[in-house]
Amino acid sequence: MVQVVVPGGAGPGQACNFVMPSGTTVQVVVPDGAGPGTVLEVADPGGAAASKAVAAPPTGAVLAVAHGEGEVLGIVANGHKSAVSGVQAVGPQDFPPGYDMLGDKYGILARPLAPNETFQSEPGAMVFMSQATAMSAKWGGVFKTVSQVISGEALVKVNYVNEGGQTGYVALTPNQPFSMVIPVSMPALPGGTLNVKRGAYLAGTPDITARAKLLPAKDALACACGGLPPIIQEITSETGHGQAFLSAAGTIVARPLRPGEEIIVDSMTIVGFENTVTFEVRNVGSFMNCCLGGEGCFNTVLTGPGNVYLQSINTDKLMSQLVTIQQEADNDEPGSGPAPETMRR
Repeated sequence: MVQVVVPGGAGPGQACNFVMPSGTTVQVVVPDGAGPGTVLEVADPGGAAASKAVAAPPTGAVLAVAHGEGEVLGIVANGHKSAVSGVQAVGPQDFPPGYDMLGDKYGILARPLAPNETFQSEPGAMVFMSQATAMSAKWGGVFKTVSQVISGEALVKVNYVNEGGQTGYVALTPNQPFSMVIPVSMPALPGGTLNVKRGAYLAGTPDITARAKLLPAKDALACACGGLPPIIQEITSETGHGQAFLSAAGTIVARPLRPGEEIIVDSMTIVGFENTVTFEVRNVGSFMNCCLGGEGCFNTVLTGPGNVYLQSINTDKLMSQLVTIQQEADNDEPGSGPAPETMRR
């Protein structure tokens, strides 16, 4: 079953079309007592023209959400929506069955493990785990290892295997500060993949791969001057049915783009974008803008169709600001620390 949300303006008895992860368009008649925002469970028949919907239990996880009519999202934007920009916050998430989130932002993702079941994460993410759960660092082969290192990941992935006879568990949290955990339903994404910033991958089922990908820029100028490294991460599922988790800092927002629609962003705020989105750059204009505007010489332009995800806090920018503050403090208090020129990030 795929879970969807009744779009705005729809009421009981009205038909809504949803594109399922299999690619099948399913027509759903909104049941009595349901309205905009109601979570419905819909079967993905893979070829049937219609499906009967029933209201999902309040504790159900939103695996895929309709944004308006006809679209199913892999990441749920469920917070406040700006009437000015159309940007919507990615609020506290409803996690898939079998996962538990402790806390809202800066939280801990808990995952039960059946006997011999495996889950994986980036190194250093584990907070606690059950007694029978074994942790092991695993290579993914030469090509896969090189690819994930180039994409900003560590040399290895950490596997957690329940070696006991009873259900165990593992709990994980992002390595970067001020982060929230974002669940990603891979089957609901175009092509079953998502382009994300380097190091955004946190954890996932064993079939999830974070690999290097050349920035899908419109031209060489965009690749060289777009603010993002020319190599980014592509999150994909080898089976097409995996569950991934990303980490992003501060307030996370989503913006769906219509075909040909553009949004201009600071490249350091980008968390990810679907593979249907085009990445390019645009000159900021005058010499004054370039030198004193604070955004460099180029702005990043993302063009639809597809969904774009942004964050309000960039860890690299935060760390550079902290280093600057420390340098100023050292200049004010000689002898209290290393000279500014010897400081390293």
